Amino acid sequence: MNRTYVGSTIYHLYLSIIHLLRGKEDSLNSSDENLLFLIESTPFIETLIPNLEKSFFTKVHILSRRREHVNDLGKLNYTFNRKNSLVPYLEEKHPILKKKKNFIMNSDIYLCDTNSSQSYFLYEFGHIGLNMIEDGARTYGKGPSKFEKIFKSNITKTLIGSGYDKEIVKLFAQFPDKLPLQLRSKAVELNIEKEVAKLDEKTKKDIFEIFLSYDNFKLDNKNNALILTQPISEDGIVKDEEVKINMYRDLISKVPSHLNVILKTHPREKTKYEDHFKDIIVLPGLFPIEILALKDGFYFEQGYTLFSTALSNLEIVKEHFFLGKEYLDKFTSQSTKDLIQNMVLEKK
Repeated sequence: MNRTYVGSTIYHLYLSIIHLLRGKEDSLNSSDENLLFLIESTPFIETLIPNLEKSFFTKVHILSRRREHVNDLGKLNYTFNRKNSLVPYLEEKHPILKKKKNFIMNSDIYLCDTNSSQSYFLYEFGHIGLNMIEDGARTYGKGPSKFEKIFKSNITKTLIGSGYDKEIVKLFAQFPDKLPLQLRSKAVELNIEKEVAKLDEKTKKDIFEIFLSYDNFKLDNKNNALILTQPISEDGIVKDEEVKINMYRDLISKVPSHLNVILKTHPREKTKYEDHFKDIIVLPGLFPIEILALKDGFYFEQGYTLFSTALSNLEIVKEHFFLGKEYLDKFTSQSTKDLIQNMVLEKK
């Protein structure tokens, strides 16, 4: 079986690997060819390519991000003539797309949401029926309004995204029953905890070592609290970096004093938290926090985040705290406010 995966984040990458291994009783079939396209939206993600090609993917290719496409094609052309202009533009910019077109056409295609480069795959291969792998909290939000769907379908003639396009026939999600009603008929469960439980120790180690040293990456296993940060200043969700730092300063103050604070930086963040907070441990950004469950020795009494669904995936965290609602007045993005107010992913 040949597969093509397309993603842009570390979370997409991890879920793609979990999906790739889904249902496997032993190692991957050596006759399978698994192609991965990564959008260059996460700094230094290309450094993971050698390890990815060593263990799970036949070949990994980097594709450009939306900002370049808008600049090169022009905003008006990109908005109202995207399908006709984006496809030839990307095939010229990335010749591998044209070279691999026959392979992609005859493979199972899995998209992690639908940004600009992913749109290429829906435009070119949507008629054969594509699959989507969830994009975290955004997939569980309210989704586009009726007006937005009509506007995109009839005025700009662009894709709706987030699994709502008719070209997406299956949507692999951690929590299918928590998806918007319109998406549940497409849903197939892809639960990290359940899938990881099926993996043997060698496979767990192989996944871990894509991102971190299995032997050298360690934490004190006692009295720890985990904080998962998010790129809220980088994405313009709050006014500026100062607002972001003050929010996390307040959040850290909520952690009981007997717990050690372990702060996990989001892969797309530029913030140097160690310059602002002393007496905490700051973990690097370029790994999915979920991989800590692949190795014994990691455990947290409490976990805190604003609205990262990654916290919902962590059985190695005893108590989960989603605190985004406490800071709604700080967010400048109405869509983020709506997402937070409608989140239903907290552990029971």
